[in-house]
Amino acid sequence: MSDTLMNADLRSRCALRVLFLVGLVGGASHANAHLNSFTPADGYAPQYGSITGDVTYYNAGQYGANSGGGSGPTFLLPDSGLWELTSPVGGYFASAVNRLSYTATAPAYAPTDPNGVGAYAVGGHFGGRTDAYNLALRNDTPLGTGAMEYDYNLDSYDFGGVTPASVTSGTVDVSFYFCPNPGDTPTPDKSGDKFTMSFKDSANNIGLQWGYARDNSVYWRDSPSNPWNATAFIADQNNWDGVRVSIDLTADTFSLDYFDLSANTWTPLAPAGTALGTALNDLTVLGWRLEDGLNAGPLLGKNFFDDFGFSVPIPEPSCALLMLLSAATLLYKRR
Repeated sequence: MSDTLMNADLRSRCALRVLFLVGLVGGASHANAHLNSFTPADGYAPQYGSITGDVTYYNAGQYGANSGGGSGPTFLLPDSGLWELTSPVGGYFASAVNRLSYTATAPAYAPTDPNGVGAYAVGGHFGGRTDAYNLALRNDTPLGTGAMEYDYNLDSYDFGGVTPASVTSGTVDVSFYFCPNPGDTPTPDKSGDKFTMSFKDSANNIGLQWGYARDNSVYWRDSPSNPWNATAFIADQNNWDGVRVSIDLTADTFSLDYFDLSANTWTPLAPAGTALGTALNDLTVLGWRLEDGLNAGPLLGKNFFDDFGFSVPIPEPSCALLMLLSAATLLYKRR
């Protein structure tokens, strides 16, 4: 083969390889990621019997092989990591005053405190859905003490390398599984709520909420100011049922499906096109609220969550595509 023909052949092969890469990049529309399964590799340390195990006191979700590497658990100033306590109850305390006293020595923390109570969020807890770990929430404080509320701030590892605040259009899919404690006694005011998850943006707008009552009846609503929409499902404390939410940030709508393990089926609860209660600029925060007075069951009122998954749109790399196309053209035409 002559040098001219050989060079032309090489240029053609290079151009084809570049065009193949263009096809790969341009064709990718979603990235599959996961919040985590709350394992040590996800950045969660099982610290049974120690107040330091609450997710607001160390770099929970920010170390380990699946969360960027690095070391941990490392003590932090309270609420300065991905997890924040937003209520007086929580972090192993029933009041903000008692928690403030405990955290006065931060970031060094004692494993116990005389004012410590059973109100916490602990990752790396035993008994996961697909492995030995999950997230356990507990609020075994007397009725009237108040709900326990946490915010989890999503980061790029949750979204497969994409910064959550940068995803402002397209569809974001969220899925997870949960296992509640047995049914609890209704509250005196008959409100009956047990757990609520809020889907929020960076401006703290709430687009929708999903949750279940003290008897584990599953429900949802599009706004905290609206009544709950009842469903036919009562979650089983012995099974891991699932939830799947699809939020269209462009159309300001969502859909909601429920997985019943006993029937091994997904069932729509809110059809696609259901309007968000408030339009979301992005999806950057998951809010967790567990009511007080929960102690039914052998595990003292613990509610478990596991195996989060996300699918997010990847911004179209138009500039990168143009550059690759230009490079392919130059490789082909260059003499």
